[in-house]
Amino acid sequence: MRSCLLIPPCLVLALAAGTAAAQTATADSGLVEIIVTAEKRSSTIQDTPISMSALSGDQLQQQGITGITGVVQSIPGISMRTSGPGQTELEMRGLSSSGGSSPTVGFYLDDYPLTPPAAALVGKVVIDPDLYDLNRVEVLRGPQGTLYGSGSMGGTVKLVTNEPELNKFDGSVNAFGSGTVGGGFNRGGNLMLNVPLLNDVLAMRIVATDKYRDGWITRFVEPDFPVPTNPGPCGPGWPGCTRGDVTAITPTQSTPRINWERLEGGRVELLAQPTSALKIQATAIYQRITMGDYDEYDLPPGIPTNRYQPNNENEPIYDEFRLYGLTVNYDMGFAQLTSASAYYSREENQTQDTAEALYSLVPLYGATLTQFYTSPFTEQDTTQQYSEELRLASNGSGPVQWIGGVFFSHFKSIFGEYNASIPIVSTIPGQLAVNPTGILYQANNPYHVNQYAVFGEGTYAFDESWKLTAGARWYKFNSRADEETEGYLATSGNATPLLNTFSTSDTGVNPKVTLSYEENHELTLYTTVSRGFRPGGINQQIPNPPCTLNTETYGPDHIWNYEVGEKARLLDSRVIVNADFYYIKWSQVQQSVNQPCGYPLTENAGVAASYGPEIEITAALTPELTLGFSGTYTHATLTSVNASLEQADSAFTPGLGLLNVPKYTETTSLTYTTPVNDNLKFFARLNNSYVGQATDIDFTYGTLPSYNLVGLRFGLIGEKLSGFLFADNLTDKRAQLGINTTGFAYTIPSLIRVATNQPRTIGLDMKYSF
Repeated sequence: MRSCLLIPPCLVLALAAGTAAAQTATADSGLVEIIVTAEKRSSTIQDTPISMSALSGDQLQQQGITGITGVVQSIPGISMRTSGPGQTELEMRGLSSSGGSSPTVGFYLDDYPLTPPAAALVGKVVIDPDLYDLNRVEVLRGPQGTLYGSGSMGGTVKLVTNEPELNKFDGSVNAFGSGTVGGGFNRGGNLMLNVPLLNDVLAMRIVATDKYRDGWITRFVEPDFPVPTNPGPCGPGWPGCTRGDVTAITPTQSTPRINWERLEGGRVELLAQPTSALKIQATAIYQRITMGDYDEYDLPPGIPTNRYQPNNENEPIYDEFRLYGLTVNYDMGFAQLTSASAYYSREENQTQDTAEALYSLVPLYGATLTQFYTSPFTEQDTTQQYSEELRLASNGSGPVQWIGGVFFSHFKSIFGEYNASIPIVSTIPGQLAVNPTGILYQANNPYHVNQYAVFGEGTYAFDESWKLTAGARWYKFNSRADEETEGYLATSGNATPLLNTFSTSDTGVNPKVTLSYEENHELTLYTTVSRGFRPGGINQQIPNPPCTLNTETYGPDHIWNYEVGEKARLLDSRVIVNADFYYIKWSQVQQSVNQPCGYPLTENAGVAASYGPEIEITAALTPELTLGFSGTYTHATLTSVNASLEQADSAFTPGLGLLNVPKYTETTSLTYTTPVNDNLKFFARLNNSYVGQATDIDFTYGTLPSYNLVGLRFGLIGEKLSGFLFADNLTDKRAQLGINTTGFAYTIPSLIRVATNQPRTIGLDMKYSF
């Protein structure tokens, strides 16, 4: 199938096979379409000339998708860099988010943008909300800069909640339990209540979640820890480039299942409709994720359940967010006026053991350690954002449709790190006198971004078939970082703070033009030219020497996206085929660079190109059996490299693959549904998700092998009670999802931390509606 993505005859054969199989379907087995708001007005996927996918709330429940990872594995064209819940960075169409201060994929809950941390060394990690009682998930591929802004250069993910119902009291209760290979018992539950408070005028909807996932990684403690060997190949100063053989030493202590996770949260929504023209919706969301450790193992030795440390140092993770939103819609007759205001805050706290890293790193600064010292490194990232969008969208079905508005956001991302060890500092001559608290590295870097935008988009229908859509977004960004760093491994070299303020600003216009042809709502053809953009940013202060690159700021990057696509419904809507081909030119690519001194930074690397096809096929083979297939091929590489960066890092050459972009992705599913009686139906689903090899970066570049994940789910769906048996990761594949995604402390040549997926998990999922 991966080869067929590149060869048009294979595509024709695949469509013909799907069509032939679907010819046995009965007239009432047409595939149901999902209503979406990708263009900030209601439409269907097939009538929207955008490359996009959507999953309804029912599909999320039936497929057992409860978090962002499940969405990524089910929808083509989107990939991720992750080390566990709340630690996921999103990429689309080959545009990696590993560099810069802004993501390449926008992330929205309803109309509210949820911007990830700007300066956090763990990356642009999005929140990971539980998806219970969600109306749908929309994934828009390609730049959405006209309507969604700078963070949507590669695409947009939009979570849409269920609105409260004004005249209906109902609710649901969900409970599940499962067991994981090498782990313990996973359990949890969800509750939803919809309560009318004032007939036809006011209603409230409450959603609550409490889940526990047990761990499967074991930490082994070896006080007589082996020192690294083979100095030289990784650069001058390193005591060794190869990790010692940790499997040859008998551990004195082991702690199993360290990477457990607890998720607690809730959502309250109020809907007031005092008149038929006015609708007011208020939302409050709270969620907290607590983890005992990362979903990671050590390489070497590469045993996917084992971690090795010189001491029993815990690495806990804490991720908490709050969202308060208010959306007001007023129907003015000729147009719909919408105001969407939101305040969003998030706090992430993480700790990483650096005993092994410091043993290798300190010699670069002129000292030598004779043992491994306990020295936890903590990072705290606090994110706060206020956003306001005011827009006016035309009503009616005339030949001219338009939307226009203004947007403002104030974003603050506070990046703080602390690493200290009096025993280490005391071994360095003269250091303790100027650094009495033993600070190795400390940073407090508030990062501020103000964004202003004016946007508009209009569509003119030449006739019933041809439409031209054109739009643009004017933007302005002001960014400022107030950086304070100190410590032996910082620029100051001691406990005296180094204070600096850096600022950047960017302004410009993102245009978009789409020409589409639609025939009887059965076929849509479109071609689009659009521009995407990210503002420039500010690097943390790093010591020079031993670091050779110490760029204070980096410039903006932007893309031009060219695509053609089609959306077709065949055989009375029993077969749906959506496909497109895109080409992207990415200028002044913001790329993450890891230096031999152990510190990363962002540089404008040069020019890159990304291109490939995206295809989705859904076919009702029979009234009971549905086939789903989606696949992408992504060619994303640097085509030219800025001379200054190529001289500083010989690995940066034309042809280098962009980070965290798999060349192939594919998802195939078979879903069988048949009535048992008038109130009950049997449901079964078998699915396979394939992710091709990708490039990631640790101390240097590494290749993530390809992998398949297989899932099986079957059960009974009733009007009130539903139950499913499931087996996630049926073949017990231990995939490499990323390397050193938690390397916010220091990267060293002798150790890679590999993020991995949950082993085979078998369980029962029940839901009761009332």
